Amino acid sequence: MKKYLILKLVGLVLLTMITLVIISFAEVAVYSYLINPNQEQSVYEAHANTSAPYISGIFGFIVFFLVARYWKKKGYPDVFKLIILFPLIYLVLDVIIITAAGVNWTDFFLIFAIANSSKFLGSFLGYKLTP
Repeated sequence: MKKYLILKLVGLVLLTMITLVIISFAEVAVYSYLINPNQEQSVYEAHANTSAPYISGIFGFIVFFLVARYWKKKGYPDVFKLIILFPLIYLVLDVIIITAAGVNWTDFFLIFAIANSSKFLGSFLGYKLTP
């Protein structure tokens, strides 16, 4: 894992982002077909905009926890470095993507901070709670 460490972590971060987007799409699909069907598309778009940061925070915690747990069980060298770099690279890419999308940071900062804090927490707890 040492060779091309940052590139490998960027790839893992992109895979994680794709996974969280798929989970978010699945949540909106369940909402639109089972919970609140037959509404205008704008209702579902508003729901997606509202729920996506929460999905990212909750499921991001789980994904980061499981990845950190896997790394520690495998006994990777410098595992603590990986535990810190993984959510840090995620945060940097998330900021770049959100800024490029033109999101108004004043409305979004609190939930962004909470969602990304949960990823750091998940990564750290996955490391600490794994024997």
